[in-house]
Amino acid sequence: MELIRGIHNIKAQHHGCVLTIGNFDGVHLGHQEVLSQVSKQAAALGLPSVVMTFEPQPMELFAKGKAPARLTRLRDKYVQLSKLDISRLLCVNFNQYFASLSAEAFIKDLLVDKLGVKFL
Repeated sequence: MELIRGIHNIKAQHHGCVLTIGNFDGVHLGHQEVLSQVSKQAAALGLPSVVMTFEPQPMELFAKGKAPARLTRLRDKYVQLSKLDISRLLCVNFNQYFASLSAEAFIKDLLVDKLGVKFL
């Protein structure tokens, strides 16, 4: 599984994918079912399956010291996800700039233009 650390590291070869978005903290059975569906859809479309997650997790930015404890660190999450049929893990730096993106900018600039998401 390829790890893409940051939006600035998305390259032309990363365009076109089936994407899911979330923290995926713990990669529990519910997560595994979602990821299985993503993988199946990606295979049906002949595209890579991509998980977009955030570092730090959004609650860590918004709730400061009151955010719930994590179940897994990024490294452990990577290991858990790599055991599943996922092509890429996109780890987005969740900072004030990213948090302030409009829905339109997030969808058009990141999901459509940069990633070329075909199924979400």
